[in-house]
Amino acid sequence: MKESTSLPCELIQDILPLYVEEDVDPKTKDLVAKHLEECGSCRDFLKELKNEEPVLDDIPENLPEPDTFKKWFKRLRAGAIVGLIVLILAAVGIGVVSYKAGTVAEKETISTKDVVRVLKKGGLSLKASPSPVIDPSECRLGDVQPKVYGLDEEGLGQLYIYEFDSTLARRNILESIKSMEDDPFTSSQIPSVAYAAKNMVIVAVLNISEENWQSDYDKIAPMTQALGKTIFYDLNQGEKWVLYGEGKDWEAKLVVSTYEEWWTGEDGYKKFKFYMTKTPLVNYKGNPEEIKNINYSFEYLNGKSTLTEEGYHQGNFDEEQTAFYRGSPLYWGIYSGTTHTIDKNETGKFSVRWNGEEESFELTLQEP
Repeated sequence: MKESTSLPCELIQDILPLYVEEDVDPKTKDLVAKHLEECGSCRDFLKELKNEEPVLDDIPENLPEPDTFKKWFKRLRAGAIVGLIVLILAAVGIGVVSYKAGTVAEKETISTKDVVRVLKKGGLSLKASPSPVIDPSECRLGDVQPKVYGLDEEGLGQLYIYEFDSTLARRNILESIKSMEDDPFTSSQIPSVAYAAKNMVIVAVLNISEENWQSDYDKIAPMTQALGKTIFYDLNQGEKWVLYGEGKDWEAKLVVSTYEEWWTGEDGYKKFKFYMTKTPLVNYKGNPEEIKNINYSFEYLNGKSTLTEEGYHQGNFDEEQTAFYRGSPLYWGIYSGTTHTIDKNETGKFSVRWNGEEESFELTLQEP
């Protein structure tokens, strides 16, 4: 019996984003078109890609697992593999390479669909919201009106997703928001937190009641944390590392989170900024209740932060630090970044004085 040489759906769906943009060579285009004639599920997937509004409940997990090709090859006989390798490399190799280079991580601008798919992969199943907490027409940013999605079944959280033409346009809009009066979400007196990623602004609105504030917040908090974490790592390609050191009486940790943003300026040249958050943590090896008159500092990347007894807090030393997953009010605008390259291997220093004693030691990159 002759083996089928039909390309697998996983591979076709991997290429379809390029196919829609007509960014594949003629041979690849013919192969995909032929497959679409015979495959209803891939035709449905193609329709979804072409939809302006994603049908959220039906979005497939379209990104293949790393071993997609391995699983496919295991189903083929050795003779078929030899022939298909030549076919794939000649016809779709360029398309696959181009697609990988054009994923969310590499694009300067992304779409609402990209955001929805990435968030779904991060564990958030968004649903188009028929009852926005705030009328989208009343919270435009410039000329951009958001699309609104629900974060949960109870309607406790909603996402307002803004898609700008470019990262520069998004930056200009955020820079124009100078005060709380310019922020449509703050003026509505509804709790909200905003995130920026490339050309997108994502605002999470918390529709929680004052009477049940704590219980409602406890329900929605895991989703907002998953949202911030996914935006940080998958949309902004953020990175986190830890500097650690210890002495006779103390140990200290500096959790560093950073990401870089690239955009094309009005002059046509590429611009970039690095954004960094540093979370200092300390642990006294003795009895914390004995500590008095404490003064300690962290030095890292030409910056120094000093804390006194009022700011001293011992705890959460071994827990995952999630502060950098949080967004900020929209009216805060754009954080000031740096154009200096950040070297994660650069060391830091921790110094502490307490109860008439003192100690200092180096902080070095901690292996994961």
